[in-house]
Amino acid sequence: MGKYQNTYFGKEFEIEAAQKNDKLQSVYIGIEAKDAKYAFISVDGKDLELFKVALELVKAKYLDWMKVAKENNVTEMDKEFDIKFPSVSVAWSGSKWWFSFGQKIKMRFLILDSGKMIAVWAPKVTSSSNRYIDEQIYFALEGEEDFDSLLSQLNYQAILDQLLNKKNNEDLFQ
Repeated sequence: MGKYQNTYFGKEFEIEAAQKNDKLQSVYIGIEAKDAKYAFISVDGKDLELFKVALELVKAKYLDWMKVAKENNVTEMDKEFDIKFPSVSVAWSGSKWWFSFGQKIKMRFLILDSGKMIAVWAPKVTSSSNRYIDEQIYFALEGEEDFDSLLSQLNYQAILDQLLNKKNNEDLFQ
């Protein structure tokens, strides 16, 4: 569906989606993982707008806290944003795809030793089908551009239109 630029990791992450019965079923947002080659946050289509609003609220608070930290020469901080996200799933690929369902995103504002200020969610997730399989994931955004790059890709109707257009084109060649 698209990509978003991530300054913190210095790369672009993929955004993928699936539709069912002409409705957006899921949006998969690429994230970083410690060991897995690929990792995604999976947002239900019905929750995409709630996810986007929560991310916009985190962005606003992040920018405010970043400004306060700079103005007051704060060099150390680890504070949770009090902003609720809808439940998401996490998927990652090792030898095969693993899924961890019902995850609650709790973004944090961190000032790193390097002086970088990031919004991050970095839990260790465990496979819902095998408790011995886990992965450390990192959903980190640094700066207004990272937020804007991701938010610009999370338009429900635009994603659905793109999926339906692709499906319609494939239907032409039966």
